[in-house]
Amino acid sequence: MLKKLAAFLAVFVMAFGVFFTSQTYAYTQFGPASWRTEDGKYELTLKTTSTDNDVYVVIWDLYRVSYSTGKAVPYWTEELKVRLCNASMGNCTSFKNLTDPLGHSAFGAIFTNMKPGTFYVDIRDPDPGYYYKGLIRATVQNAY
Repeated sequence: MLKKLAAFLAVFVMAFGVFFTSQTYAYTQFGPASWRTEDGKYELTLKTTSTDNDVYVVIWDLYRVSYSTGKAVPYWTEELKVRLCNASMGNCTSFKNLTDPLGHSAFGAIFTNMKPGTFYVDIRDPDPGYYYKGLIRATVQNAY
């Protein structure tokens, strides 16, 4: 009798877990990669699909480098901007601010409902006497 009760409870727990747990969370990451502004290159390439079409771009380990001295200084700024450019059509989104709302020196921006395709990540800085460098990662998912 005790074995039957234990077996019943085990089946009940497994069934409860299958029907009432949240769905799996799928995403694709691109990077991490090194990047630098003002070098004429895109910072990263990523791909979206019809279902995974929300893109979260994050940069960290940020340095501001002086053109005149070559000195690299760890830096915190929310003045960098990012956009996504479609690789086949050349169309780009508007620039978005890379922000650090939690103060963890990881700056991010979200692009939602992107069309399926390959995109280049482009970062722009506001300082003509400096360029910025660091690490970048993009996550593509269906977040909404």
